[in-house]
Amino acid sequence: MEAISPQQAADALKEAVAAEKRSAQAYRYQRAAPYLILWGVIWVAGYGATDLFPRLAGWIWCSLVLVALAATMAIGRRASPDRLGPQSNWRYSLCFAAIWAFFASTYAIMAPVSPMQQGAFPPLVVAFAYTLLGLWTGPRLVIAGLTVGALTLGGFFYLPQHFLLWEGFVGGGALILAGMWFRRI
Repeated sequence: MEAISPQQAADALKEAVAAEKRSAQAYRYQRAAPYLILWGVIWVAGYGATDLFPRLAGWIWCSLVLVALAATMAIGRRASPDRLGPQSNWRYSLCFAAIWAFFASTYAIMAPVSPMQQGAFPPLVVAFAYTLLGLWTGPRLVIAGLTVGALTLGGFFYLPQHFLLWEGFVGGGALILAGMWFRRI
């Protein structure tokens, strides 16, 4: 039996570390996929319904967000039943409340002058968050974030008369497609 050289051993270790990183990244993508699909569907429904019934926008979004929060917790509980007990649900709920408080506070001090501005702000924050998160989890999330941001800005500036429908189908569609892409790892 022939002994392996130190260089061969180092190369084998490098390959093992690279495989571990790829495996961890694939796992994170697959864990994120159902959330992206869920929120993409919520996005399509919310922006589409807001375009059809602008006076009910507040009620539409409140209802959809509550449904999405419950679905998000159910997905998390199913994915990791041992790790997600009542404390985790409590923390996720507070995290969600903090995000919505951020949006409400920002609207209160910045006072968007049009529904279009109000509709563009959350997708841009989501795009920013996905891009930052992707710097640690992998390039696919960066691509998803940049895509949502670019499509939001494109619709805002070039399709103002159809922005809410654009944002619903393109922004929500981008999240759904990203979720499908993440599942194919």
